[in-house]
Amino acid sequence: MPQDAASLDRHDRDERARPPGPSASLRGPLARLLVGIAICAGLLSVIPARPAEAAWRASAITGEYTPQRVWQMKKNCVWAAGEMLLDKWTHGAVRVSQSVLRRASHDKKGGSSLYDLSRGIAAVTGIHIPFSPGYGDTMAWWQLLDRLEHGGGAVLIGEYRDLPAHYTRWGRAFANRRNTSHAVYIQTYDRVHGRVWLMDPLAQGDYPGEWISVQALHRFATIENGKVMAAATPARNQPQTAPLTDHAYRLTGPRVSGTPVAGSTIRVQIGLAITDGFPTPAAHRVVAHWVPILPPPAPASARSRVVFDTARSPGAIVPASPVEAATTSDPDRAGRHGFSTSLPVPTIPGRYRVTLGLVEVGHRTIARSFKTMTVEVVAPYAATFVAPKRAAVVTGQAFSLKLTVANVGTVDWRTPVVPTEGSRPVVPATQTHLVLTWRSALGDVVPAAQVPAEIAPGHSAQLVVPLVAPPDAGAWTLDVDLANLVEGAMSSTGRDVPSIPVVVTPEALVDGS
Repeated sequence: MPQDAASLDRHDRDERARPPGPSASLRGPLARLLVGIAICAGLLSVIPARPAEAAWRASAITGEYTPQRVWQMKKNCVWAAGEMLLDKWTHGAVRVSQSVLRRASHDKKGGSSLYDLSRGIAAVTGIHIPFSPGYGDTMAWWQLLDRLEHGGGAVLIGEYRDLPAHYTRWGRAFANRRNTSHAVYIQTYDRVHGRVWLMDPLAQGDYPGEWISVQALHRFATIENGKVMAAATPARNQPQTAPLTDHAYRLTGPRVSGTPVAGSTIRVQIGLAITDGFPTPAAHRVVAHWVPILPPPAPASARSRVVFDTARSPGAIVPASPVEAATTSDPDRAGRHGFSTSLPVPTIPGRYRVTLGLVEVGHRTIARSFKTMTVEVVAPYAATFVAPKRAAVVTGQAFSLKLTVANVGTVDWRTPVVPTEGSRPVVPATQTHLVLTWRSALGDVVPAAQVPAEIAPGHSAQLVVPLVAPPDAGAWTLDVDLANLVEGAMSSTGRDVPSIPVVVTPEALVDGS
């Protein structure tokens, strides 16, 4: 890469001063041979007896390792980055200057490739460094990031002009060229913040490196058929997918479909968008933490003493109070639109605060969690109503009331057909009725209507109920309830049922007489 002559001369002097060698007074082929022998002897003395991969692996003593930052000579970006990679690979046990590596590869024109780098390192140190794509270490982008997260380093090839302006400050003129192929050294993938530590060989002075976003680095990288052009330290594991905690996995939701019925399941959908060529994540379970919302106790009066009978009548059913619970869905692998699975619901009805999370199969730690939401868990025998908020009629007038009733539980309101041998099926009495009752302001109760309401679970029906207004004018209430021969009245379950205020006007006032 182009640099000013003074800087290159100074850097070249530093490079020549690194390897041990004989006196500068030696000249000619014999001198060059002696220098080569001395260099090789010095280098071989620090090559570990065991394979270089073992030297790279971090231990409890060495921990993570950052190589010395190298400032490249002219057209030496691959070699400078490779010098840092070799330093990282062996944790400082083997260090070879960029100029020595380049000469060993017999590359004289510049524009060096990862193949040249691998050949030069092997010639000088005997260490074989495979690279991607197609040269013994093919990697996808996410696999390269996984290595960086687990203590690795890499030489990455890309287009310098595709870096953000801040990162091309070391070579503005170069960034404006047509061909800007460049090599950088990278390590330390910060998955939480979506960034990588970059050490650019073009940087000058005491520059130690800097963070760059994964998105910016991905735009820089050369990727062929989904495989990145890079040489990296060996993988410590062989993951099939990246963790769902990665920034490349963007989740939306969750969205709960249907009404949670005690003891049944609800459908949970979590949207997923994937960037940067990451693979579909592994199968996950949806876990839910249900915390009941209990009504506050009624405040006791300080002035009066309430005396009441705590004994319950024979046969009375004491409803159970909701308790804290945790449920887990079956494993689900994300599809085109994300995760979609059935989540078990607690067996006790009530209002809950629910926190959902995703856990990878075989793991215990939650990969992603979502905001807490409030959910009402209904009993198996449950309904919802859509009714008018108020009405006005004339005494004795006939009119129709439209109601929408939904069976949101799991109890079937339809009348079962009982087959019998040798005769026609026996159809019992209607199983479920919608019951309407007039109630006056004085507490008088007058039956209004009763119509069949045979609705399957998960379905609804619009019912038109014929009614006649009460004979007496005044403020009335039209109570709506549901009665099932087995389950009883809906109002007895504690669920809200409609009570419609109705103003009944005398007929004489309507006629104006």
